[in-house]
Amino acid sequence: MPPDEDGDNHRREIDTLSRFFSWLEDRPDVLILHWNMNSSAYGFEALALRYRYITGDFPIYRPTQSRLHDLDALIESRFGDEYAKHPKLPNIVALNGIRKRSFLEGAEEAEMFAAGDIGAVRRSVSEKVRIISKLFELLLSGTIKTQNSVGSVLFAGTELDAVSTVLELGKNFRYVERSLLRRHNGRATLKVDDEYDAQDLLRSLLRVFFNNVNDEVWMPSYAGGASRVDFVLPDYQLAIELKYTRNSITDKSVGDQLIIDRDRYKQEARINHLLCLVFDHDGILHNPRGLEKDLGRDSSAEGLAVTVRIYDR
Repeated sequence: MPPDEDGDNHRREIDTLSRFFSWLEDRPDVLILHWNMNSSAYGFEALALRYRYITGDFPIYRPTQSRLHDLDALIESRFGDEYAKHPKLPNIVALNGIRKRSFLEGAEEAEMFAAGDIGAVRRSVSEKVRIISKLFELLLSGTIKTQNSVGSVLFAGTELDAVSTVLELGKNFRYVERSLLRRHNGRATLKVDDEYDAQDLLRSLLRVFFNNVNDEVWMPSYAGGASRVDFVLPDYQLAIELKYTRNSITDKSVGDQLIIDRDRYKQEARINHLLCLVFDHDGILHNPRGLEKDLGRDSSAEGLAVTVRIYDR
C-alpha cells in the first residue's frame, strides 16, 4: 500500500476512534450492548490500546464495566454455553432466519480496511448492529431460537420450553407404554411393539401440549424421492423424527439415518430444528451416550439445529 494511503487509513482510524470515545463521554447514562467484546485482543480494551498506539495518547474516555452488556453472555445465561454452534453469532443468526447479506467476519473486515474498501467495512458494521439489536429483541420477547430451544408453549398458565417439553415426553414415554397395558378388566389397549405404535402414542402425547401437530408431512423430493416427516410443529418450525430400535439396527445405521434426515431437512425453509427421539428400551445400541453426543455435534448444520436423545432406560 502506498505511504499516503497508509496515512489516510491512520487518520481515518484516529478520527473514528476519537468520535467513538467522545460519543461515549457525552452520554454517560447510555448502556452499551455488544457482542463478545470483552477481550483485550479484540474488545473495548483493544480499541483503547489501539488508540494509544497510533496517537501516543490515552483516549479521553473509556467505558466502565457497568455500562457494558455482552449479548452473547446474556443468551448463554438463559440457554447455556451450547446455545449455538461455533462461530456462535453467524449460527444463531441463521437459526433465527435473520438476513446477513453484508456481514463480514473480523478477518474479512480487516482485509477490506487494509484494501481501502471502507464502504464494505461500514456496511458490515451496520449489519452487525442491526443483527445484535434484532437478537436482543427476540431474547426479550422470549421468541429467540437457539440450538436447544425454539420458543415457549403456554400450558396451565405457565410457559414451557417447547423442545424441553418434547424431550420430557420422550423421557416418560416408557412409563406411559406400561400404564396403557393396565386396562380395567383387560380391555383392548395400545401395545407399543414397533415404530408405528410409538408414533401413535407420541402423537397423542404431543396434542396435550401443542394445539398444532402435523403428522406424516410429505417433504419435497430429496435424493431421488419424496420423504415423510413423522411430526411437525409448524408454530415452532420444529420437526420430530422418531426411531424405535429393533434387533437389526446398529449404532452406525442410526447415525446414517440421522445424517440423511439432517441433509433433507436443512433444505426445507419451514423447519429450523430437527428433534430426533430414539427409543432403545431393550438396550440394543452399544454406546447410546457417546452416539447421542456425536450425532448432536456432527449433524447440526448452519440454519438447522439438531437435537438427539436416546432413551435406553
